[in-house]
Amino acid sequence: MALWASQETLLTVDETGAPAPWLATAWEADPEAKTITFTLRKGVKFHDGTDFNAEAVKWNLDIFGSEGRVELKKVESIDILDDFTVRLNLSEFDALLLNNLASQRGGFIVSPTAYEKYGREWCEKHSVGTGPFKFVSWERDVSMKFERFDDYWQEGKPYLDAFELVVIADPMVATASFMAGEVDVLADVSPKDARDLEASGKYRMSVASAALSSVLTDSAYPDSIFTDIRLRRAVEYAIDKQAICDTIGYGYWEPLNQAAKPGGWAWNPDVVGYPYNPDKARELLAEAGYPDGFKTQLHVLSRPVDIPDSMTAVQGYLAEVGIDADLFLYDRGGAWHAIAAKGGWPTGLCNFPRGGLDVGELAIINRFLSPDAFLFASVYREPEYQELLAKAVTAPDFETQQAMVWEMQKVGTDKYAMICWHHVVKAMSARHSQVHDDGFSSAFGYAGQWTPADAWLEQ
Repeated sequence: MALWASQETLLTVDETGAPAPWLATAWEADPEAKTITFTLRKGVKFHDGTDFNAEAVKWNLDIFGSEGRVELKKVESIDILDDFTVRLNLSEFDALLLNNLASQRGGFIVSPTAYEKYGREWCEKHSVGTGPFKFVSWERDVSMKFERFDDYWQEGKPYLDAFELVVIADPMVATASFMAGEVDVLADVSPKDARDLEASGKYRMSVASAALSSVLTDSAYPDSIFTDIRLRRAVEYAIDKQAICDTIGYGYWEPLNQAAKPGGWAWNPDVVGYPYNPDKARELLAEAGYPDGFKTQLHVLSRPVDIPDSMTAVQGYLAEVGIDADLFLYDRGGAWHAIAAKGGWPTGLCNFPRGGLDVGELAIINRFLSPDAFLFASVYREPEYQELLAKAVTAPDFETQQAMVWEMQKVGTDKYAMICWHHVVKAMSARHSQVHDDGFSSAFGYAGQWTPADAWLEQ
């Protein structure tokens, strides 16, 4: 989050989550030639005085592509056509590249001068970008300080002279500090605290869609009982997602039946899904040969607290229809990484609590379910679904891409019940009445992007 103050991306996203101009003012995609040509913004400088131009963009994409950023893996070479035009030559056309260049994973642009002078390690701790604020200092687990960049390209911005991001690890201490007026904005508020702060009427709240949470089966393994679609559908019907969103998510979360934010461009309103129906779940269990249910496991990350709380609720709903799921909790680290990003989970079910919406829904799906994806290893990839995914990723225009994605959503949910998409994780923040347009949890309804240049304080 802090880097959005000092670094910027070539593109941003609009209110639907689609790519939009930023440091690049326009682009032209040629799927047949496998190229994307960008027109760059003029009059932009890095904090160290280096000019932002085609040479700087090529340097960034070359460097970070060579360092293994998967978002840039299909960029074979970059041609400088003039000082403010670059052409990316791709190994195969990749429509997702636009989304990736709007995210911090693939799109942040840093000063080539600073990087070459001080090296990568220094730059990782001293951000030098084109953003509205210059990096001042960083004390690990304490704070990060920034000051106004007077040569910022948006005339008149930023409005603030400086700001400080303070790290308070204990949520209760952080909330108390905010209520005492020691900090102006409280980010990453839990659903419960957000409800209480909003109910007080003293603070202004904002809510943004941050990620997609899901319950996964180990259907990729031939001996798994979840290769039977009736059992995957039984899991779907057994869970009252709306009730969990209302209780654990305190009304802020939204239930899901597909891999997309409701109302976004990738959300297909024609997907039926599996509304809560425990009787239907029991019926499917009996049809599949499990009239008395069965035992399984549910693997869950242990924090933040809303993750195990929501999955404990899932465990209860499954038990009501006869699915006895033992809960296995993991701290972040090697054991969880082995499940999420390597070999998959040992057996049964797994909650994957994140899928950052800052890169867009299609990029999330591709990252998790493409043939070479390193996540969701235990989930079976239906060939029909993957064929649609491949077409969406290489679509020549947005309309074609959206049509493919909508069909994917229908196939993935209604036809195959590949993944039990559970709820939209929300990022919530609170601020005192004198704080305006701080941008936390409010940039077009997506949490991954922050707009500190617009923030101002009422005197």
